[in-house]
Amino acid sequence: MEELINNIRNYIHLSEEETELTKRLFTNRSLKKGENILEQGKICKSLFFVSKGLLRQYINHDGKELTIHFNEEKTFACDFDSFISQTPSRKTIEALEDTELNIISYENLQKFYAQINKGDCFGRLLLEKIFSSALQHIISVYADTAEQRYLSFLHDFKHLQQRIPQFYIASFIGVTPQSLSRIRRRIAKK
Repeated sequence: MEELINNIRNYIHLSEEETELTKRLFTNRSLKKGENILEQGKICKSLFFVSKGLLRQYINHDGKELTIHFNEEKTFACDFDSFISQTPSRKTIEALEDTELNIISYENLQKFYAQINKGDCFGRLLLEKIFSSALQHIISVYADTAEQRYLSFLHDFKHLQQRIPQFYIASFIGVTPQSLSRIRRRIAKK
């Protein structure tokens, strides 16, 4: 829970009382590798903070899994569209390795916003960061070459490269595993 508190403190100040309230509003959950915390078609009822482990977010499009994001330690994971609107999710979120989460329900997040000084500011700043990252990825898909997208992945997630299977990386940058192998060989020759 300390990682979570420290992360929130990167955005806003928490008094001791607010720290204790925050700890009460969040619960802990462990996931085994391969276990889903959210499944496509279900409503996302919680916001997840990854204190240990690694998550993959993907959509199933015509029977094919398309990776759209990875969540490592010290990051928040959620299908924000489903969470905010309380409608069925188009995403699945799975653990790529054994994972420890701090979880806050939609209802408890509303309490956090109301009872924590600048709690709503935390929510806005977090969403701005996530929105900016998502926009950068969308623009990259349309404007960058596959090699540029892979280099961006290495820049943003280099420390995760050995923890993520290559076919998930290929899916994330929008290429086949074979194309990713060719890209990696080209880069290695440079």
